[in-house]
Amino acid sequence: MTTVTMHPRAADYLRDLEREARRLPRAERQELVEEIRAHLAEATDPMMTDAEVLTVLDRLGRPHDIVQAERPDEGDRPDRRGTHEWAAIILLLFGGLAFGVGWLAGLILLWSSRAWNTRDKLIGTLVVPGGLAAGFFASVFVIGAAAQTCTGSGAGPQHCTGGTSMAGEIALIALFAVLVLGPIFTSVYLARRAR
Repeated sequence: MTTVTMHPRAADYLRDLEREARRLPRAERQELVEEIRAHLAEATDPMMTDAEVLTVLDRLGRPHDIVQAERPDEGDRPDRRGTHEWAAIILLLFGGLAFGVGWLAGLILLWSSRAWNTRDKLIGTLVVPGGLAAGFFASVFVIGAAAQTCTGSGAGPQHCTGGTSMAGEIALIALFAVLVLGPIFTSVYLARRAR
């Protein structure tokens, strides 16, 4: 069996096409890539000059345009974020404040939507589960745990116990920032990735 080598420019083009075609269903993607691979194997040769190969590639068109032609309905609807997707984003952000039930409803909407791929759905699920509620409940817990109790008599010296060290306070502030900013960034990410 002989190994067919491809001109480096044609191989780069094929890699770009494969990357663009990731949003297509697997069968469609494989068929499209194999069709273009066969065409490039016929129309190009490893011994051709870069200019000759670029002429062939120019006639084919940009990989993005080829993939777009396979899914013409995507061009008709540039914004895939419908009510379903916006409800998922909002519930993932704020739903945990309703005893966690809203956040769970947001998860159901997230996983039932076709606007996101699996990686996006995992990010929406695993980055600070509970949304902003996690930050709220953590701050209530931390404030209670970090409280300082002071005892003393009248004008005499007071004896204080509890509280946190400076390093502890910095760690708590960092944790609180993650618990608040994580859900916000996740919501923005999901809003931008919806397609």
